[in-house]
This record gives sequence, structure tokens and C-alpha cells, in this order.
Amino acid sequence: MKYIVRLLVIAVIAGISTGFYYKNIGNEVFGNKCIGFSVLGLAFVLMPTFIIYRFRKSDTSKYIFSPTEKNEELEEFIQNGDGDIQV
Repeated sequence: MKYIVRLLVIAVIAGISTGFYYKNIGNEVFGNKCIGFSVLGLAFVLMPTFIIYRFRKSDTSKYIFSPTEKNEELEEFIQNGDGDIQV
């Protein structure tokens, strides 16, 4: 998975570089298409792949809100009445 992410990063950088090269030599239509497809690949392929790679082994249960669990900090905040909102 690590090598797939690295390969995708290199492919996106190469695509964007190629697009700017073609824009500079006068073929703006093809350059814009290269840059556009590279950005789409970055957003819809590389980023989800990277997120899956980084967080597949970590415990994400502490980031998920569960209304059945008690939140001690929230209970203490409500009981103390320090919740005055100042504008």
C-alpha cells in the first residue's frame, strides 16, 4: 500500500508538470486537460488511498460520537453553570 501511494504521488506530480509544460509550449487545451485530470486523480484517488493507508490500523472509536456514553467534562460543565456565553 505504501508503494501504491508513492506511485500515485509521482503520477500526479508528473501529470501536473506535463500539463504546465504543454501550456507553456502553446498547447493550452491539452495542458489544461492534463492538469485537470491530475487534480481529479489527486482528489478522488490519491487522497482516499492515503487516508485508508494511514488510518486502517488506528483506533477511530475515540473520534466517533456515541450518545450512550457519558461525557464527564460535559456533565461537569453543565453542573457548574460556567456556561455563560459572552459575545
